[in-house]
Amino acid sequence: MVSKGPLLRLLTAINRRRMKLLMGLAFVAYVASVWGNFVNMRSLQENGDQKVESKIEEVVAPLREKIKDLEKSFTQKYPPVKFLSEKDRKRILITGGAGFVGSHLTDKLMMDGHEVTVVDNFFTGRKRNVEHWIGHENFELINHDVVEPLYIEVDQIYHLASPASPPNYMYNPIKTLKTNTIGTLNMLGLAKRVGARLLLASTSEVYGDPEVHPQNEDYWGHVNPIGPRACYDEGKRVAETMCYAYMKQ
Repeated sequence: MVSKGPLLRLLTAINRRRMKLLMGLAFVAYVASVWGNFVNMRSLQENGDQKVESKIEEVVAPLREKIKDLEKSFTQKYPPVKFLSEKDRKRILITGGAGFVGSHLTDKLMMDGHEVTVVDNFFTGRKRNVEHWIGHENFELINHDVVEPLYIEVDQIYHLASPASPPNYMYNPIKTLKTNTIGTLNMLGLAKRVGARLLLASTSEVYGDPEVHPQNEDYWGHVNPIGPRACYDEGKRVAETMCYAYMKQ
């Protein structure tokens, strides 16, 4: 029979080893837990930093583009522009100024030394037609549809806005009608409000399918108000009528 003394010492030693083992395991588990939390926090922090950097980049990117545009404008060379005194220099609005005719008129008036504002919705006009003037102190380009009112101070208005090619104006006949009627009405209202002179670009299409060649001022035309091209023809006829009515008032 084993005495209690050695047996007790043996059990005590086993318990100590077990306790040490349990404490060691607990310590390892604790370290693993802390390390896991640390790794997760680092991961969250890195993801958060990436999100913050992404947001900053979204804000900064447009600013970089604007800075590039400014740098380009500082070094950009424009066509030669005549100097006009304040008395002789006119503030001129060109609707449809990014189109073929409008862009050439813009070039002429800019080189003559006037202040030119081009208004275009780029339905058929192209920004590249006038981009060589962007940044010049006498030039302004506004993306605007003349169907909506425009509030601006000008001395002269060249109203050219309208699709002029049959495929273009037949593509959206209602839009063509509104541009030539409501758009012209808005420009006439602007001219009346600021005391500006207005020139309307009309068309020989107001005569429809003429039976007289060439057409003189007394000829009224031979028109079809419901034909496939009537949206342009009738729109210009109404525009001329409105201009005449405003002149008579």
